[in-house]
Amino acid sequence: MTGRRPSAPASAGIPGASGRERREIRRCLEEILLLTGDAETKTMPPHSAADRSASIRRLAEEALSLLGGPSFLPDEKKAPEKAALFSITSVCFAAAGSAAAKGAPSAARVEIDPSVPSLVEGDPLMLEHMLDEIIGKAAGAGNGKIILSAVARRNLPEGIEILFSAGEAKNSPSFAMTFIDSSPEEDGGTPSLALLAEDNPLSARIMESNLEALDFRVMTASNGKEALALAEEHRFDIILMDIQMPEMDGMEATRALRRMERKKGRRVPVLAVSASLEEEDRKRCLEAGMDGFLPKSSSPEAMARTISSLLPGREFLTAREREEESPLLSATGGNREAAAEAAAIFLKTTPPLMAEMKRAVAHGDRLLLVSHAHRLKGNLAFFGAEKAAGLAKAMEDTAKSRALEGLPSLLYSLISEVNRLLAELRKEWGPR
Repeated sequence: MTGRRPSAPASAGIPGASGRERREIRRCLEEILLLTGDAETKTMPPHSAADRSASIRRLAEEALSLLGGPSFLPDEKKAPEKAALFSITSVCFAAAGSAAAKGAPSAARVEIDPSVPSLVEGDPLMLEHMLDEIIGKAAGAGNGKIILSAVARRNLPEGIEILFSAGEAKNSPSFAMTFIDSSPEEDGGTPSLALLAEDNPLSARIMESNLEALDFRVMTASNGKEALALAEEHRFDIILMDIQMPEMDGMEATRALRRMERKKGRRVPVLAVSASLEEEDRKRCLEAGMDGFLPKSSSPEAMARTISSLLPGREFLTAREREEESPLLSATGGNREAAAEAAAIFLKTTPPLMAEMKRAVAHGDRLLLVSHAHRLKGNLAFFGAEKAAGLAKAMEDTAKSRALEGLPSLLYSLISEVNRLLAELRKEWGPR
């Protein structure tokens, strides 16, 4: 056996490279190790950080050219891409919801200090990962209720440093990250833009009116696919997403939106809206990536409070809460034009809906009955028709349980209550 020197390990996986090319590639890699301080016996030369970065880049480009492949390094001559804009509060709520959906022993309460900017540039995916990590540590320590908090710690040349912690004790898991404050200017500017995804015209009209009263510009979608298409084209401040919609429901649309956002690096708060008040539905929404839950029967004031909690630094206020002369006016915040339009929609769409529910009962069509009873239940809540809404909910629950024998009597009781309401609305809101 001769004393021939074995080939360098680095060249073993470079088929087609000549001996000279392999030696050059090895040299480039060794110099990169020296520049990063990872060589075993040598020290890093006294370069500045900028010089080291430029040298590492040059050596990596040289090694790539020797391999005969294209460079995947960014072109320094091109303007760097702008970092993602997102809400820290939204990511914190999402992390808390994700922990709850994964079965964390104690739910995390989110507390965001007013010092935290409403909108920042940075890495939302890294923040989400770090938040998951400290929530997991706090849950593992068994400290009971977890308080996930964020507070601005100090201003640095490169941005504002935010301290995140999961607990109130001094030794609670925590970390700090630096972001660029990109909050909108206080004096005027462009109004906030909201996307309302809702297939029920009555709910859509009332919620659109209430969003406009909060100075939002509103775009609407009638199903999840339309919502996704609009979210790809426009930069929304918040999305209100109905859970039950045709073609693609709200939870499926939110999951698709979150996948799309991972590529863009920006996260928009999504607020679930539903006629359901079930806790299980709230959990499913959080698991799908939504940030909050708003019952459709919520007052304009409740909507304003919920949206304010998801968009810190931008407080949304309604006119002073007052006792309106009718539940419908209360639902629209006193907007008589929106109330009249909502009443007209109900008067036009309810009789055909009731006729379809009759046919569904006669033919034992449970799925159609569940869908229509759910929609009617939500609509009735806007008019304060508690008895009728209770009957619609009973029909929905009965159809879900497959117990069809009780449906005819429930249906006729519901028809009686709805006819009474229709007569009242024609008298109050019908054509003069």
